Amino acid sequence: MSKQKWQEHEDESKRHTNQKNVMNNMAGRIAKVAGVEEIKGFSLEAMFSEVFKKHSEDEVEEYFTVGTASTTPDIKDVDTNWPKPWVFFRTLVGTLIVYFGFLQAWQQFQNINLIPGLIVVGSFVVPFSTLIFFFEINVRKNVSLYQVIRLVFLGGILSVIFSLCLFKVSSSLSLDWMGASVAGLVEEPGKLLALILVVNIPKYRYILNGLLFGAAVGTGFAAFESAGYALRYGLFSTDAMLEVIMLRGILSPFSHIIWTGMSAAALWKVKGEAKFDFDMVKDNRFLRIFGIAILLHMIWNSPIELPLLPYGKCFVVGFVGFVIIFAFIQDGLKQLKEEKLIAISTDSCLDA
Repeated sequence: MSKQKWQEHEDESKRHTNQKNVMNNMAGRIAKVAGVEEIKGFSLEAMFSEVFKKHSEDEVEEYFTVGTASTTPDIKDVDTNWPKPWVFFRTLVGTLIVYFGFLQAWQQFQNINLIPGLIVVGSFVVPFSTLIFFFEINVRKNVSLYQVIRLVFLGGILSVIFSLCLFKVSSSLSLDWMGASVAGLVEEPGKLLALILVVNIPKYRYILNGLLFGAAVGTGFAAFESAGYALRYGLFSTDAMLEVIMLRGILSPFSHIIWTGMSAAALWKVKGEAKFDFDMVKDNRFLRIFGIAILLHMIWNSPIELPLLPYGKCFVVGFVGFVIIFAFIQDGLKQLKEEKLIAISTDSCLDA
């Protein structure tokens, strides 16, 4: 390697290190404000190292056959290291192929019967793939795909209904001056209320369970809302409809899914094995995270924009949200490690 190339390599390495340090410092400050533990021993590169590796169809099927009495692993067999999800990416690719199939068919034939497929598939592609990521993150593997899909649809429609009711209440309180930002005060409580009504089963006591359940309700809400916007724009212009589907799909991993996910994870941390009680929402560990979720939602809907960076605000909000999400993943893994150690210690004492 020549001296010039070596110097260029060194400069690039320093820039990469500096950028990483800046991101770590920002993440540390966000964690401090949110009242969660600072993320340690985490690497995005390591976490997603399995994404582009070859996996068989049998592996995919095994991934989803979990959560029943016979397929939930013993706590002693649970891998409590940082998970390495990959099925979500395969899901994304597969659903994108279906969506672009509908899109090509529409462009070729202009048949109105294709519009429902475009709207439904287009609205669910990215949110559902993001949900599969959270399904993989639940390394306890005690939640079945049936329960997740149930939450997407039942929790999704209930959260939409509750939010519409709360929008009526907000109108009576003359909060119109807040503009679109009032959605944060309305939709976050609506989604959380739906989650509380749909899931209150003691065996789902882990923080990672709460994270998954919140993501499922957020997925349902996000997809139904996107489908509604797509239909509204589609009544006037199919081009506008397709733009809405594309834009909301790209931005969906950074909004409802993680906002409801972080709120649910915080609630599950407070709840533990107990049945839900409304006194739990008074706990500061929950209130702080729930307040941040509302604030992020309000900023997302506000007219604030970053100069020279279209939709940059959304990615900043998403970064803050994912820092909190990964902090809860770390907390959830720690919870499982402690339970695993107790189980192993108990067995050792019995064998002695």
